[in-house]
Amino acid sequence: MRRFILTTVCFLFASATLLALTIPQGTLYFDNSKTGYSAVQFVYGSDLKNETYVLTMTQDGNKWRVEIPQTVKEMYRFTFIDGSIRQGSYTQTFSTFKDSISLQLGLNRTATSEQQMNAGEIFVPSSGDNWAQGQWMSLAIWQTSQGGSGAAEISGTLPVIYVNTQNKQPVTDTETQIPATVYIDSVIAKYPSLGSASSPLPATIKGRGNYTWSGFDKKPYKLKFEVKQKVLGMPNNRHWCLMANTDDNLGYLRMPAGFRISKALGLRWTPRVRAVELVLNGKYMGLYFLTEHVRIASNRVKIIEQADKETHRDSITGGWLVEIDNYSSENNITFHEGNGQHVMVSLREPEELSSTQRNYLENQIYAINDALYGASESRVEQLVDIQEAAKYYLVQEIMEDCESYHGSCFLYKDRDSLGIADKWKFGPVWDFGNAYHRHQETWIYINPIWPQYWIGQLATWPAFQQAVKEQWWIYYHTLNDSVRAKIQDLAVSITPAAKNDAVVWRDSQGFNDNSDMSSRLSAFLWYYDWRINWLYSQWGEGIKPAGWGIEEINAPQSPTSKKIIRNGQLFIERGGRIYTLQGLLVE
Repeated sequence: MRRFILTTVCFLFASATLLALTIPQGTLYFDNSKTGYSAVQFVYGSDLKNETYVLTMTQDGNKWRVEIPQTVKEMYRFTFIDGSIRQGSYTQTFSTFKDSISLQLGLNRTATSEQQMNAGEIFVPSSGDNWAQGQWMSLAIWQTSQGGSGAAEISGTLPVIYVNTQNKQPVTDTETQIPATVYIDSVIAKYPSLGSASSPLPATIKGRGNYTWSGFDKKPYKLKFEVKQKVLGMPNNRHWCLMANTDDNLGYLRMPAGFRISKALGLRWTPRVRAVELVLNGKYMGLYFLTEHVRIASNRVKIIEQADKETHRDSITGGWLVEIDNYSSENNITFHEGNGQHVMVSLREPEELSSTQRNYLENQIYAINDALYGASESRVEQLVDIQEAAKYYLVQEIMEDCESYHGSCFLYKDRDSLGIADKWKFGPVWDFGNAYHRHQETWIYINPIWPQYWIGQLATWPAFQQAVKEQWWIYYHTLNDSVRAKIQDLAVSITPAAKNDAVVWRDSQGFNDNSDMSSRLSAFLWYYDWRINWLYSQWGEGIKPAGWGIEEINAPQSPTSKKIIRNGQLFIERGGRIYTLQGLLVE
């Protein structure tokens, strides 16, 4: 947050020279072609503690490899040596130990370095000289430099989804459902695998998206299992999306970050997402994001599902999922907003309408529009859930999403009950492909690139302004730091796959080079921090919600709970989950 930036930066500069390096769990490689060592050992250690470690590498074709059994943090530097000294730990600082290697034992070695590495990467010395400099790179890029095919390999750091279509039929459009089989190798122990190569699961696959399908060589897909499946720790469902995020030049972080902010703010449902690698018909396709499909279900948009062509007057009041859209369809509801803009609302569920259903839906949409532009704030609050609308809007402002109310803007409504009308709710969030593109210090609905329907008028209502500032207070004080940290963690976890992805798609239509995830993460965080600071300049610390900070919490019951402090803020930990004092799940 704004007031912590300078102290954080000072701390980082003070400690970076001694505590900069993490040795990741997994396999690391060494290119010995220039150095010509008779045996290769990997040495790393700390200068704050008397700790240095020596690991012996084994030859693997034209490279050497070593397995790191677990992640080691707060190291100082590393080097590769030509020697066969005892493998294990030594009670010496790294600087003392590396000097003894050169001066006392007379062994050749590479220059010491604090370069960050990722599992699955290879260290390539720039020369065969003693104390040679070098750099880490992905195996796929290294293979290309060696004159090989350059075919990217699975990184071994993310779950892998294997999809095989019937007779290896290509996926060529967004309408044809092609029979396929699917199995998932979780790779990491955090999630269970699903099916196997010998026992894959029946499913279908087709293309998905509009511009993201037609505008890029790397395509997004829609998977549909024959029966419901729990996938990578996500709840049972048949319908899943494989998002390519090809249009994202900020490290593929826009969509996951928008989802993370939505989840942190507590929108009623935010699609879950997992970074994966895709192999389609035996071909490695790179980095994808497996995402829950937006639809009505008990563990997704949790409202009563309305039947197609329903006519009963009570049944048609709910089970609606619609989208403010920018693609025309014969089933769209169209109207002119109060400011004259032409608006299209497309139907998601139910899919086929009776005349009774269509009349009801049209009347509801028109009523919202009339209330917004009819100076009837009370009527707007009767029709629209202002708190959910405020949360949804705040996500869009933080992400500076200049297309947020133009397309992929979902609204849903549950069925009325006991004579009480349920309100329309904005959400769930979905498309952040145009986040951080405009980069202007103004509201997303001011002089937008694309029309932003309804939000400019809704933002004039005092009740909405109050709700937004209260949500901003919650986010700024209790959520910002944890969301930012989660984004950084994700960037680190997808780095090896992003490098391999770049090899596959480097010469393709619409390619965005995210192979250097360190620079891409820095660019993303620059935009994110810029936006947080600008919103702070407009709203300050916001408005503290009434009753915030009371000790009674609504978090799930657990045999044990304790208070914890993070960045000066008080939270409750129960059952391994972190909650605000009002019971809002943080992580």
